[in-house]
Amino acid sequence: MKQWKDNNLSALMEYPFDFGRFIEERIREIDDLDERRFAKKILAEGIGKVIQETEEKYSRLERRIYEELKVEENQYETAMTVINRKHYDPANETLYPVIEEDLNPDKLAASLSGDEWIWEDTVFLAVSEEKQREFESMGEFSGVIEGDGEKGEAVFRAEPAKRYRNVMEGLYKIFQDNHIPWETVNTAYLDKFYDIYRRNLHGSGSGRITPQESPASSDIPESAFGLPGKLHIDFGKFTEAVRYGMIPLWNIERVKFDSADFMLPCTGGMYYEHEFYLGDKEEQDGYLIETNEEILEIRHEKKKIVMKSLKETFENWQALHMIQKKSRLSLDYTAPLLTNHKNDSFIRRFSENSRITLMTKTDLFRRIMELDIRDYVEIAGYKIVDHASAYPKAETMNWFVKDELFPMESRKVLLLEFKERQPGHYLNDGMIRFVISQMQLEISEYRCVGVVI
Repeated sequence: MKQWKDNNLSALMEYPFDFGRFIEERIREIDDLDERRFAKKILAEGIGKVIQETEEKYSRLERRIYEELKVEENQYETAMTVINRKHYDPANETLYPVIEEDLNPDKLAASLSGDEWIWEDTVFLAVSEEKQREFESMGEFSGVIEGDGEKGEAVFRAEPAKRYRNVMEGLYKIFQDNHIPWETVNTAYLDKFYDIYRRNLHGSGSGRITPQESPASSDIPESAFGLPGKLHIDFGKFTEAVRYGMIPLWNIERVKFDSADFMLPCTGGMYYEHEFYLGDKEEQDGYLIETNEEILEIRHEKKKIVMKSLKETFENWQALHMIQKKSRLSLDYTAPLLTNHKNDSFIRRFSENSRITLMTKTDLFRRIMELDIRDYVEIAGYKIVDHASAYPKAETMNWFVKDELFPMESRKVLLLEFKERQPGHYLNDGMIRFVISQMQLEISEYRCVGVVI
């Protein structure tokens, strides 16, 4: 197994102890050269080799046990990035728009515009979550529009893009309908999208206007942003962080199918059972059936998904294809991928196969650092806090998961302390919220809170 030691617990939690260096340093402390030479022969060449051989034996044993512990590979992991709409690569079979309509701004304008406010574009705000709250509190923005050789003032407002929240809530429901365990999806990108609306004043026109070119950020080159146009909005101090024409992509493909794609359905009394055959598809990929009023039950079996329905024939049912091969970044796909992948390790395999689970500091830290967050933050410590009122409840990335059995207000606070690996990066607090969201799914006795130290 290539670079196997990178996967074990010591590589995850601590530095390996170098016995050879320790012995050499102690020998160096002997002043008498003859005694130093004798000690080196006995310790370094004698005991040192015994220690080295013992470590190698334990390493081989651990590796053998490690490879015998099998964990089901996750077929339902997600990966997400953001790109400029004009850079979308339809030939890339690993990343698809979160919402297909994002590729057609005119359709979005028709569905999102009203009589008073006209939808102009969706922007990406590359700032921290704290600054997002400040941006949202600013209310309306002034701007200028140009058309037919004339200029006119206009009023704009920004609202969080609700359609992405609706997609995430719908995805959770699909997981539930398919009886597949839910893992937190990292929505740090999705939560930074805002719909921009222009007030439809008399004489201002009612058509959409293409936004001005937007500046670059440290993460994505200037060529990835903005569309040339006649619309200029004064976002004040946030102007440098606003990215026009951006859309999110993820590793989920929507696939439509109908009864003509299958063999004859199996009858069962008053019902029909239709089979979605998986034998000719990639084994590592996951498939979920999106429920509708015609589907009464979904059942996952080996090499197939069975759907119970009153309909003998059907059209345009939809499946979600969750692509698990490595996401390919096409030209100008420069934003990092955010995933909910968990790094493999010996202790993870052992704990997954054990019926006994003990919450220790080591186990807690292991769970956190298995998440795909290492480029941004790392766990540094934790505290149990009795005064929960000092830490107001904040919305997690699993806001749609209802837990009414044990109210959050009655729980003690598990305060998780993080250090930033890239100080000031706009995604850091989003990554912490991702960790808190996943830990809250796994830990019911505490209300989880994350802070930067």
